[in-house]
Amino acid sequence: MSSTLNSTSGKRQAPIRAYLLMVVVGVALAAAFGAVAALSREESRVLSFGVFTAAALGPALSLSWLLLVSRHTVTLERHAQENVEKAWITNATSGACADTFVACGIALAAIAVTGLDISGTAALSGVLVLMLVDTALRYLAEKRRSR
Repeated sequence: MSSTLNSTSGKRQAPIRAYLLMVVVGVALAAAFGAVAALSREESRVLSFGVFTAAALGPALSLSWLLLVSRHTVTLERHAQENVEKAWITNATSGACADTFVACGIALAAIAVTGLDISGTAALSGVLVLMLVDTALRYLAEKRRSR
């Protein structure tokens, strides 16, 4: 069964088997993530499995939709590279990368001088938050500047 064109709305539809496979693969990925998390815990493995599987279910289903269903339903824009939003996000992410590089260097120097002990989780979380906030602010600035 191939993808069909819906005559009333003009939208492409994926075959039912693609959606079924998407759900099976997504649940399997989430369960695998939950199993790995549960095996790394000493106590309450069943609870850990349930919590981590539930937390991973949304992203796992999204990934399986992207891999298995989107090729049937999404049509690529012909001039996507010429899109103004593409230019905004490219400029925002490149600027945020440079900002993050400088901020990490300054933070590393400060940590080395003060002898502060920071966990890897805290440091990487800080880098991620910095990049996300910086990218969002730069994107909004690019958007405002081009209007």
